[in-house]
This record gives sequence, structure tokens and C-alpha cells, in this order.
Amino acid sequence: MGKIVKGILLGAAVGAGIRVAQDLRSEDDLGAIAPRVAKTAGEAALAGASVGILLTMRDRRRARRFAKQTGVAKLRSLAETSLQVAVPALQQAAEITRERAAQAAEAAKPRVEHAIEVARPQVEAAAKEARKRAEKAAKTARPHVEHAVDTARERASNVADLAAEKAKRRLAEMDLPTAVIAV
Repeated sequence: MGKIVKGILLGAAVGAGIRVAQDLRSEDDLGAIAPRVAKTAGEAALAGASVGILLTMRDRRRARRFAKQTGVAKLRSLAETSLQVAVPALQQAAEITRERAAQAAEAAKPRVEHAIEVARPQVEAAAKEARKRAEKAAKTARPHVEHAVDTARERASNVADLAAEKAKRRLAEMDLPTAVIAV
């Protein structure tokens, strides 16, 4: 197999393995793990392909030196043959990566489901405790809120009285009747 194909396969396998290990530790939903594993495998496959391309380019430079010694026609036929072999190999590598990602997701499914089952009682207990604390905080805050309402009501009444007195004075200054209805 060519260096590009090896880089793709190795990169995809390593990337998928690392992502599966990370996601199993984070205990995410299985439905979310499989796409991330596939995406990471694809990205790692691209990185592997890049390394393979660099190695291939190095080999081509060497081949050019060799071509000067052996002949260009022979080298060209080798390059065409390599290309014909590489395309199906890349397609096969992509299929293998897809299959392995699906297998990794299936293998992770029972662990993820178990993690959900283990975490559910703890989450429910935390929610129940939070509800109790919120009720206690509301009960503690109630007298303070009622006092604030009474104070605000008293201040609003004082402001209204002052405004009525001011309006009466203004009306009196303008020699208008000063009948104000108190509410």
C-alpha cells in the first residue's frame, strides 16, 4: 500500500480510538458519540493523508533523481500504476473507517446506557435537594419581601400626598378652585 493510504488508515484508526476513549470518559449520549468519532476519524485520516503526501513527495524527488538514471517512460508507468492502485485503496480506507466508527459506537452503547442509569438517581437527588433549598430560601425571603412591599406602599402614599399638596398650592396660586379628590 502507498504511504498516503497507510497514513489515512493509521490516522483514522488512531483518531477514532482517541475520540472513543475521550467520549467514554465524558459519558455523553451514544447518539452524539458516533458522529464525533466519525468526524475525528475523518480529520485524523486527512492528517494521515497529509503526512503520506509529504512522504510521497519526498519519494518523488528521489524518483526524479532515479529517473535521470533509468528513464522517464518506466517511471511514468510506475506512477500511473500507483495512481490506479491508490484510488480504490482510498475508497476502501474510507469504507473501513466508516465501519469501524459504527462498530465503536455499538461497542460504546452499553457503557453509555449504564452510565445514564447510574447517573439518573444522582441527578434526581440533586434536583430534589435544589427544590428543597429553593423553597427554604423563598420561605426565608417572604418576610423581607412583605416588609419591602409595606415600605414601598407607605412611601408611594407619602409621595401621592405631597403631590396633591403641591397641586393644591399651584392651583391656589393661579386662583383656581382647589378641590382634589383623595383616593
